[in-house]
Amino acid sequence: MFATSRSAPEPAPESSDSGDTAELEVTAQAAAQRVVRLFPEVYRRYHWANRVQGADLPVSRRALEVLQHLSMSGPLTVGEQAEHLGLRRNSVSELLQRLEAKGLVDRIRDERDERRVLVWLTDAGRDVVSRVGQVLAPDLIAQVMEQLSPEERAVVIRGVELLATTDPSGSRAAASAATDPPQRQSVRSGT
Repeated sequence: MFATSRSAPEPAPESSDSGDTAELEVTAQAAAQRVVRLFPEVYRRYHWANRVQGADLPVSRRALEVLQHLSMSGPLTVGEQAEHLGLRRNSVSELLQRLEAKGLVDRIRDERDERRVLVWLTDAGRDVVSRVGQVLAPDLIAQVMEQLSPEERAVVIRGVELLATTDPSGSRAAASAATDPPQRQSVRSGT
């Protein structure tokens, strides 16, 4: 339990639970310092970019920009992509070759004009684009959750919910925001 005052922490009453550590009351400031100190390790350990499955994550910002642009615009020629991004055609062509080698884009013939070759995202490319905004890897979190007791899982979930729904100004966001799954934006298909 966390105390909201800024006074010195008081010892917690002895717990009769079979938990490994006694629950301590800490000040809001001490709790904040502990969360801030622990969060970078949580981020490093469970960040989704460490677990991209099926395709390597393009490491350059430019590669992600190209993938995101394709997901919003639909299939484009190399020249159109270069024009939209304000880059030289040769630069975009080389970048697209690297993305194609990683299985993130494919070249397809334009159905209306077979002389035109378009570049479009593969399923792996769409997956990378959809994961760009995702911070934590669900598979890693699930592995850890399997190791925790139901009570420990509830504590983790409740703690994250409280951090996510409590506004720093003091008001709480709607309770459903913490319990409703996030809505994923669909990437339009190439048809």
